[in-house]
Amino acid sequence: MARDKITIYLPGELQDRIGRIAAQQGRSVSSIVVEAVQTRYARKDGDQIDPALRHVARLEGRLDKAVRDTIMVKETLLLFVRVWLEHNPPLDEHLEESAAASAAARFERFLDFVAEAIGSGRSLAIFEPVAKSETDGVLQEATS
Repeated sequence: MARDKITIYLPGELQDRIGRIAAQQGRSVSSIVVEAVQTRYARKDGDQIDPALRHVARLEGRLDKAVRDTIMVKETLLLFVRVWLEHNPPLDEHLEESAAASAAARFERFLDFVAEAIGSGRSLAIFEPVAKSETDGVLQEATS
């Protein structure tokens, strides 16, 4: 097999890295570069990696990240519920009715907040406190 001479210029960091790899493996720098080029471009069928396969690989990566993020959110929510249950004692019987009404009003307000945030496209993580008079009015309606 005839070999043609090609001169390549590599960034210093890459050249140093390839030199270290070649020294560790007891090979020439040229053989490392040839192997890398063959791995990247010389396929049996002569084609590059199919763009559709590359796209699928990217989608798989995004899906894996979404699954990981969903698991993290689930674990965070479960931890919050566990801590909340551990640190909040049960209510006395005479307070249960007023507490239920207050909780219902606060939950409705929470749902309104979520719907408003989703509808406007802003992040739910941005906390904007509601004026005290608005909150008091909602709670007073629910408890009366």
